[in-house]
Amino acid sequence: QVIQVQQRSHSGSISLHSDIPKHSPSTHDLGGIFSGLGDTRNPAGERRKTLRSIENVYSAVLRLEQMIREQVRLPPNTDHPAVQNWLSNYAEAKEKAWAELDASQPISNTYPHPLVRFLSFSKGKRIVPRLVHHLTIDQVLALTTTVIANFETLDVCRFGSFSYSAAGSLVAMRQREETDLFLHAVMPPTLAFLSETSLQIVNGLFALFMERNNIAWVARTRPALAFLTVLLGRSAALKQAGAHAFGVPADAQEVYQAAELYNHLFNSLRGNLVSIFPPPSSPALGHAMSPMEDLHAWQFLATLAIGASVEQQHTLVSEVREKVLEKVVLAKSGHLPMDIATALTANVNLFLNALGLDASQVAT
Repeated sequence: QVIQVQQRSHSGSISLHSDIPKHSPSTHDLGGIFSGLGDTRNPAGERRKTLRSIENVYSAVLRLEQMIREQVRLPPNTDHPAVQNWLSNYAEAKEKAWAELDASQPISNTYPHPLVRFLSFSKGKRIVPRLVHHLTIDQVLALTTTVIANFETLDVCRFGSFSYSAAGSLVAMRQREETDLFLHAVMPPTLAFLSETSLQIVNGLFALFMERNNIAWVARTRPALAFLTVLLGRSAALKQAGAHAFGVPADAQEVYQAAELYNHLFNSLRGNLVSIFPPPSSPALGHAMSPMEDLHAWQFLATLAIGASVEQQHTLVSEVREKVLEKVVLAKSGHLPMDIATALTANVNLFLNALGLDASQVAT
């Protein structure tokens, strides 16, 4: 028998390792990858608590949606008791759903953050766009801030990088599904408000992302590349426009801070830019020739190239030169269907066009 080593818990009581259930994604339980993390003294209790929160949010959202449908039958007079009662009930249901997310504090005493646990379940991800529809702009900002502050602990980052360990397994396929769900359900509603926000807020979110996460590591995931692309793009647009969303000229200090944040991001990725591409043999591809899997990487590089100095552009070209040649040669080989070859060339041109180049100029 394996020797069972005793270990004291924080409370001072003795517990055996064999008594602590170990959780890993399996073919029987792929929902809630984080259910075994955090308070290891009672992981099952944490899982049940998270599932209850998800159900409570669903109930609150269903109530909110029903109340919206009933709103058309209310009297036009806002002082009418029925209207006041409706407003009170609507606010109560919204606050109940918001409280269940526990997203008011970006930094939590528990690990992972309660919102991270919430989003580790598919059902938790799916309810986000329906809930955000009822939240205020400040609540959406708080939600986005909490996601960014805990980004590297999200299941789509911890288990969704391009370095899959179980080739072709059901777990790998489920990881891909969770990543796609996050990209389509969580990201759009949480980042939509950036189109109307100021450079100051964009800088704050950008700085938080780099301060709280290992950039070189999270950049190997599609969600992180998508987040960084949106933040970079919005920052560049605001700097170019030279104004806030409300028409107030951007502060010179904010423009300077945006430039410093860009340089910090670039230096964090220097020497690791090739690692943002999925390996050709990755089971995440499903097909080794699929041009869709590295689309996020080319989009990110294009956005990065737009704000790069001449020296930084040289660095970008030197680091991804082999990847560019590989894709261009593959597209021109004649071994691929025309639509796939065209898509590969279009992906590469996203990056090359940002540098004033074109795939047709690449010698093969």
